[in-house]
Amino acid sequence: MTEQTSALKSKENNNVASKQPKPPMQKAAPGTTKRIFGYIFQYKWRVALVVVCILVGAAAQAGSSLFLQSLIDAYILPMVGATNPDWMPLLRALTLMACLYAAGIFCSWLWQWIIVAVEQGTLKKIRDDMFAHQQTLPIRYFDTTEHGDIMSRYTNDTDTLRQAISQSFPQMFSSAVSALAALVSMLWLSVPVTIFVLAFTVILFVVVRKVVSRSGRYFVKQQIAIGDVNAFVEEAVNGQKVIKVFNHEDATQTTFDKKNEELFEASAEANTWGNVTMPIVGNMGYLLYILLAIFGGFAAISGLGNFGLSGTGQLTLGTLVSLLTLSRSFVNPLGQVSMQFNMVMMALAGASRIFALMDEQPEDDDGSVTLVNVELGEDGRTMTEVDHATGHWAWKREEGDDGTRSLK
Repeated sequence: MTEQTSALKSKENNNVASKQPKPPMQKAAPGTTKRIFGYIFQYKWRVALVVVCILVGAAAQAGSSLFLQSLIDAYILPMVGATNPDWMPLLRALTLMACLYAAGIFCSWLWQWIIVAVEQGTLKKIRDDMFAHQQTLPIRYFDTTEHGDIMSRYTNDTDTLRQAISQSFPQMFSSAVSALAALVSMLWLSVPVTIFVLAFTVILFVVVRKVVSRSGRYFVKQQIAIGDVNAFVEEAVNGQKVIKVFNHEDATQTTFDKKNEELFEASAEANTWGNVTMPIVGNMGYLLYILLAIFGGFAAISGLGNFGLSGTGQLTLGTLVSLLTLSRSFVNPLGQVSMQFNMVMMALAGASRIFALMDEQPEDDDGSVTLVNVELGEDGRTMTEVDHATGHWAWKREEGDDGTRSLK
């Protein structure tokens, strides 16, 4: 009956907690990112190889886009209208482009293959450390923390962290490198066009920042709500017999509905704002592409001058095609970074909960105790250790550095 009463009190406490005002949306704890990368960098040579592959892939992509200028202006246009065109230079140029694409594809496959070992190894180490630290926690932690919430840190929170390590972090780095390579390539071809693209990107960045900041706060709230729902379901399943004995079904259902509604609201808001990020970036990228095609085509037809890091001259058809391709290579990675940033925010929220468990104060080890026979004093409280049976016992343990002992 004691167990039933305890379980019933637990359900009542949950009901009381659900009636309390909702806490404000939280952010990931400071230092969470540093601690995550502390685990990741335990695989230094694999991480280094991933970085090299990403750099090579980004260079191959930018190089192939930049090579379109020479392909059109130096190899294709001279052959237009020629009586006996020489196809060998064009074939060699196409072979070179094929090699660039092949290098980029191989490097992309290689780093995604390597990152699996980093991802799984990191999660294994985190789970090992989390479980090892959990064994040192005092009983009061498990009495005051719902078991389902603890389990959620091993499942939902580590899964979001897995996605960040295997996808978000490397994808964000790859996108940033690709965008930088595309920017340098555009500067090489045309400084005025690059300035126009950067001005357009500033507007895009302001819009995306508003969306991402809002979705990030809700992703943090979503992870907290998931742990709360899991905790309540685990408690309800374990105490199902008690719930039925005391006719507590309706109250339990009401509490679950409230918690599930909070999870629904947080998840709906987070994913709504998160899912609109890429369409915004994509549509604004198409708008930039159209504007460049219109004004660039007008400049090319009018014979307007152009200058870049490679020198001055007219804006040729090959240059315009390369700039249009590079503009997409510059804007698209920014959209990828925005999308992955939402996943990173969710992963940081989960990691904060994991590290919060690992930062809990472990139970103090006060040494060993011995059960001894004692005699009670006249006041009924004073105890004296004796070497014969008295029917009274006390715990004896050593205290302090002076070796003094106390009886309890």
